[in-house]
Amino acid sequence: MNPQKYPFIRIFIPYAVGIVLWENFKPYGLHYWVGGLTVFFSFALILNYLFNRSYHFRWVSGLIVFMLFFAVGLFNTGSRSVHFVAGHLAHDTTAYDYYYGRITEPAVVKEKSVKLELELIAVRSQDGLLEKKAKVMVYLAREDSRKLPEYGQIIRFLKAPSAIEGPLNPYQFDYRAYLARKGIFHQVYLQADEWDIEGMGARNPLYTTAFGLRDFLLRALQQNHIEGDTYGVAAAILLGYDESLPAYLRKGYTAAGAMHVLCVSGLHVGIVFLFFNFLFGLLFKRRKKETLKTFLLLLTIWFYALLTGLSPSVQRAAIMLSFVLLARIFKRKGYVMNSIFASAFIILIFDPFVLYNIGFQLSYLAVAGIVLLHRPVYGLLYFKNKYLDKVWEISAVALSAQLMTTPLVLHYFSQFPTYFLVSNLVLVPVSFVVIVSGMVFLLLSFVPFLASILGWATAGTIWLMNYVIMEIDRWPYAVLEGLFITKTEAFLMMLLAMLLYGILALRRRTFVFPAFIVLLLFTLSVAWRDYAIGRQSSVTIYGISKHTAIHFVQGKHHIMVADTGFSNDTFQMEFNIKKNAVVHGLVSAPEWVKPDDTLSTTFMRKQGPVICAFSQTIVIWNREWAKRYTINKPLEADVLLITGNTDVKTEKMKLWFSPKLIVLDLTVPAFRAQKIKSSAEAMGIPVHDIREAGAWIWKE
Repeated sequence: MNPQKYPFIRIFIPYAVGIVLWENFKPYGLHYWVGGLTVFFSFALILNYLFNRSYHFRWVSGLIVFMLFFAVGLFNTGSRSVHFVAGHLAHDTTAYDYYYGRITEPAVVKEKSVKLELELIAVRSQDGLLEKKAKVMVYLAREDSRKLPEYGQIIRFLKAPSAIEGPLNPYQFDYRAYLARKGIFHQVYLQADEWDIEGMGARNPLYTTAFGLRDFLLRALQQNHIEGDTYGVAAAILLGYDESLPAYLRKGYTAAGAMHVLCVSGLHVGIVFLFFNFLFGLLFKRRKKETLKTFLLLLTIWFYALLTGLSPSVQRAAIMLSFVLLARIFKRKGYVMNSIFASAFIILIFDPFVLYNIGFQLSYLAVAGIVLLHRPVYGLLYFKNKYLDKVWEISAVALSAQLMTTPLVLHYFSQFPTYFLVSNLVLVPVSFVVIVSGMVFLLLSFVPFLASILGWATAGTIWLMNYVIMEIDRWPYAVLEGLFITKTEAFLMMLLAMLLYGILALRRRTFVFPAFIVLLLFTLSVAWRDYAIGRQSSVTIYGISKHTAIHFVQGKHHIMVADTGFSNDTFQMEFNIKKNAVVHGLVSAPEWVKPDDTLSTTFMRKQGPVICAFSQTIVIWNREWAKRYTINKPLEADVLLITGNTDVKTEKMKLWFSPKLIVLDLTVPAFRAQKIKSSAEAMGIPVHDIREAGAWIWKE
């Protein structure tokens, strides 16, 4: 590989390293020093270009470029931190009389609330209006009688925004970190009488047009026989609006390895490009109008990207297609891998935190896999029959993308779609028809008769696509679950894929030994983790809304002491506990034990409210147990778990149980928890409040 042909690879790597370093260590005190280093290396690069003509010192240029973009990555990421934003709400805990903010996104109607993104602009106190900055996630109580705020409108509200809380349970999705990377650190829940619309603020005309057109097209879908689940899929595929997408269909597409079909991605942008390239080709047949055609294609692609929400995968495809079109105008030859890294670099310049977006990572790995691995994979088999050869060609594309993205899929989602080749063979052609027919429908949605016919056709094709997906989801072993790998193991898998590319495509025999070493390290890491899992012993008291759940783990055997309501709540189980279980190798379902049950195993005994597990004695105490049990003699408890709205007399608890620690789960009301903590502190008993400190975990 000639480095001169791929300059953006050379600058992307140090820039990305700078982003990761800042995000992990956040060296606020060094921020301005980093800015100085950026200026220093910029001058050094200029001086090196002017005076360093020696071939022997050509490495100096590479080193300066590396350090320059490393410093740029650090400085650009740090500059976006609220730590350096004067007047940000994160630095102020004062409660003001009123808060004023501008709506920055169209309202999203949920089942029980309406979600809005708001840019705080000012607050009112006794001293008058004060400028304040912050992005706030707003949830309005859903009321059909009141008109929802629109993009650009200013709303005034009474309640002070609160800081977004982090996850309470181990390996639970960190919603706080997810929003923080979008610059959102606060949220507020408002009742109908706590907010008012003050008027219209500043609006971007381009965004206003895109949002208005999207709403019009969504209504057009519903008015032309595209309804229910079909509407949810059509809105997602054509316009990037996935708020109406049913959960079971989302799960089905994920299980079939076809989520890229459902979400607007590079595939959709590519099809839109082909469609309008053909359409403009009919309108502009003369070569003299080639520049006009290219300009219109650029406008169309970027307007469609804006219309669908500018997701990272859409941005990537739009930027790469822009490079292709500009190269056509200037008659320049481009290199695909350089274009891939160039588009990634441009996106990260404007928003460094997109690097942590899972969609961004999977999108770039998928397209890199297709570019690098498609030809070697396709060359593994040969078919004389042209139809079989075409089938294998499509399969090779899907396989190449899957090979590159599998490490991250296993790390983030711990599952693998077994029939991804089958689903892609069917869904890629069908989705092409859906998108093309959908584009024609959207263009002709103002023509009643044609819109109705095209609506029927699009709805029928989407119904077929959904039917195929749900049938595949019913096949045995459609999804292999519990396949978690660590970040290190994911990196080793991707490195092994690159080395295999070098061996198969570039014919580099020197890569064989490094590939063997990487494979050995990966195998040893998995084997050591499996050994550690077999020897693990732990107790976890989770933070679950309205439920009590205690998890006992011995090796790969685990027992969950919880109420029936929690054991039947699939959403709560998957959201709060599943990832933690998978990470610790607990693939099978736990043995469920009700609070009233009696149990005796090799590592745990339970009778009534008393549980003895490993070296820990845990007593569960609430109002019901207090009525049913009388304490005749003191029982020494390592942990006293208090649940529910229990009026606990700490003096009696100390006399009865002599607890070394009191744990309060989320079923204890906040006011009751505060009383218990105050009295326990007076008696010298430490308290672990899960609402504040997260799940209580003991490990042997």
